[in-house]
Amino acid sequence: MSRAVLTNLAHLDAMRVRLTPPLQPGHTTFRLAEEPSVEVVWTYAERLPDGAYLPCGGGPLVGPDRYAQGAFNADDIARAAVVYLRHWRSTGAGTSRSAARQLLRGLCFLQTVTDSLDDPRTGNVVLWQQPDGILNPSGEPPEPPDPSDSAESAWLARTIWALGEGYAAFRDDTPDFARFLQARIRLAIAALRRQVVPRYGQWRVVDEHATPAWLIADGADLTGEALLGLAAYVEASQDDDVRKILEQLAEGVTAMRTGTPWTWPFGAVLPYGLSRTVWHGWAGLAPAGLARVYEVAGDLAARDAALADAASFTPHLLVAGGPDNLRIAPPGATESLTIDGVQLAYGAQSRVESLLATAHATGRSSLSTLAGIAGSWFFGNNPAGAPMYDPATGRTYDGVDIPDEPTPGAPHRGVIHRDAGAESTIHGLLAMLALDADPHAAAIARIATGEPEACRETAAAGADLRCLALSDPLRGAQLTLLRSMATSTRATDVLMPGDVPATVSVNDPSGEELEHYTTTAGRIRALVPAGGFTIVHTAPPT
Repeated sequence: MSRAVLTNLAHLDAMRVRLTPPLQPGHTTFRLAEEPSVEVVWTYAERLPDGAYLPCGGGPLVGPDRYAQGAFNADDIARAAVVYLRHWRSTGAGTSRSAARQLLRGLCFLQTVTDSLDDPRTGNVVLWQQPDGILNPSGEPPEPPDPSDSAESAWLARTIWALGEGYAAFRDDTPDFARFLQARIRLAIAALRRQVVPRYGQWRVVDEHATPAWLIADGADLTGEALLGLAAYVEASQDDDVRKILEQLAEGVTAMRTGTPWTWPFGAVLPYGLSRTVWHGWAGLAPAGLARVYEVAGDLAARDAALADAASFTPHLLVAGGPDNLRIAPPGATESLTIDGVQLAYGAQSRVESLLATAHATGRSSLSTLAGIAGSWFFGNNPAGAPMYDPATGRTYDGVDIPDEPTPGAPHRGVIHRDAGAESTIHGLLAMLALDADPHAAAIARIATGEPEACRETAAAGADLRCLALSDPLRGAQLTLLRSMATSTRATDVLMPGDVPATVSVNDPSGEELEHYTTTAGRIRALVPAGGFTIVHTAPPT
C-alpha cells in the first residue's frame, strides 16, 4: 500500500497574489518589461466564524488597501519560494517550478539596486510592500533597521537563502534566469561584505563568554538561514570567493554552541549574539545550516556543533515539553526556566530540518527518529494535544497559546490559535516536505499522543532520567524517548504493552548509536548512556 503524501500546497497557493508593481527607483526584477506581473504572499490569514480564511496584511488598515506595515513581506516571500523550490525538485511539479520562479521575481523586486556599490542600500532588501505594489521601507511600528533596506537584516538573510536555493534549482533548467539570480545573490553578498564581514574576527564579552561579533544582525539564527542559501549556491557554482564568506559566517555560528550534555544549554547553538543565557524557538535552523556547511566545505567544527545541538540539546528539548518560544538559564545550570511557553510551527519545523540535515550529513540514523519525534508536534504532540497541521487543506495553525489562567479540568494547558498565516503555513510545509522525503521520520511523526503513564518507571528511577512517551491509538505504534542528565550510565524499565517486537536504539551525546537491537515488547530494561538518549519503539503489524 502506498504511503500518503503529507505535503499539500493548497492553502499556500490561496495566499499567493499576482500583482504588477509600479515603477519605483532602485527596484526592478527579471524581465519586468516583458512580464510586468510578479507573485507575492499575503502575510496573515485570519480564520472567520464560518471556518473560511481571510488573507490580510500586517498592522491596521490606514487607508483604502493600505496597511501600517504592508500586505506582503520579503521574509515570507523568500521562504515561500523555498517551499516551491523544494517541492519542484522533489516531485518535478511544473506548477511549483512556475510558482518558485514568480515568487523569486517578486522577491528580487524588493531588493534595492543602485548605481553604486558604496550606497548603503545596495543589495539590501525592503521588508514591506502594499497591495498596489508600492514598497514601504518604514512600516509602523518600525523594525530595525529603519528604513528596512538601510542595513543587514533578517530579510536579507532569508533573501540569500531563497536566492541560493533558487540558483541551484534553475542553474541547468533555465540558465538565463539562473544568471539573474546569481547576479542578485552576489549583490546581497556584497552587502554582507560591507556590513558584516568587516567584523570578522572581532569578539565581544557577553555573559562572561567570548562571543562572535560578525553574525548577521547579531543572530546565529539569521546567519544560519543565510548559510542554507550560501551552501546551496557554493555547491552549485563552486565560487571560491563566496565559499570563504560561507566559512567565515559558519565560524561565527559554530562559536554560539555552548553547554555540555549535562548543563545549560546542553550543546545548543544559541540564537542571539548578545546573550549566552537565552534560547528561543527561532533558533532552530542554524544547525541545519552548519550541517550543510560541513557537506559543502568539510568544516568539522560546524559538523560537531550541528551534532551537539541535534543529539544533545534537542532530545533534552523534546522531553522538556517542546520548542517553547523562550527559555533562559545561566550557563552551567541543569534546568532552564520557560519565560514564554507559546509554541510555533517555526520552532517545530526548524528542529525537524536541523535533525534531518545533520542525519544526512553524518549518517547518524537515530537523528532521523528524533526528527520524527520533533515532527509529531504537527500531529498532536504539543501543549494543546491536537493537530497543528491539516493534510487535507495544507494549513498550519499560527501557534499554541498558553493562557494565563488555564481552564479548570482541561486535559491540556495549551490552546490552538487557529489563524493560519504565511509563516506558520510555510514552516509547516517545509516540515512536511522533509518528512515526505524520509518515510521513517514520517511514520514516527504520526505517533503523537502523549502517554504520561508510560513514563512512570522512569520517574521512579530519579531525576537523572527524563522521559517522553507517545502512542498512536489507531495503529498501535508506541515510542519512548529517554534522555539522561547523569554523568554515568543509567538503567530503567520501559513499559511497551503488547506482544510485538520492540526496537531499542542507544545513543551517546553526539548521536552515535552504541547499540541497536530488537526485543519483545513488555517490560524492557533500557540503558541510557551518560548525557545520551535511548529510543524504544514498537511499530504496528504490517
